[in-house]
Amino acid sequence: MVKARLPLDPVADLRRRLARRTTRALRGTVVRWWADHGLASHPAIVGKRIALALIEQRHTEPKLAGMLVLHELLADQLRASDLPGFARLYADDHLADERVADWFATRVLGAVLARPRGRLDAVIALVGWRDAASPWQRRGACVALAGIASQRDLGLPGLVPLVLSVCASVLWSPERCDHLAAGWLLRELSRAEPERACAFFRRHARLMTRECARAAVAELPAPVRAQLLAVHRRATTLTR
Repeated sequence: MVKARLPLDPVADLRRRLARRTTRALRGTVVRWWADHGLASHPAIVGKRIALALIEQRHTEPKLAGMLVLHELLADQLRASDLPGFARLYADDHLADERVADWFATRVLGAVLARPRGRLDAVIALVGWRDAASPWQRRGACVALAGIASQRDLGLPGLVPLVLSVCASVLWSPERCDHLAAGWLLRELSRAEPERACAFFRRHARLMTRECARAAVAELPAPVRAQLLAVHRRATTLTR
């Protein structure tokens, strides 16, 4: 039996395969497609370019497929030097959706930060995203950094000030997604550094939405939560 010839364009081929599958079958479809095209035998840069091309597609399933490629099939090949290319995805509005943006932040950016070698370079690059034009890019930085903010043994002594600098900048935004992301980042930081997280909360409470404030204190002891939320109420109540 003659094996069917594969299309030359792997992106178009995967789009056709995904059109016949449910999102639940996404991983199996992507793994089979990757093997069929022999992509594991190519240099990692080839796979990365294909993954980015998938994320640039209009529909959600190819985007998620591209992220799965980066997160599962190329995770050990991700570097801080990939972050400028990822930033362009935000700039071109390819990640302007809550589900897609958070998948990318937790899985792809999280994979970059999970690699000990070059982690500090990756952290510094993500901190630089605090002033990005796209609120989704700012959110991505917060969500990715939240994945390591609660860990004490990373060997990054300057991590806490860097994390707090991101929160301090992002809280000036009027966007809800920025405030939610800053709240999540502060919540995770409070697990490892409760005193510093509380001190930051008191200084910046007036900038926080109620939703952000509640997220930021969610992991603190109940008496501390109540005290800080009272601080937030006073700071955000307008008086004559």
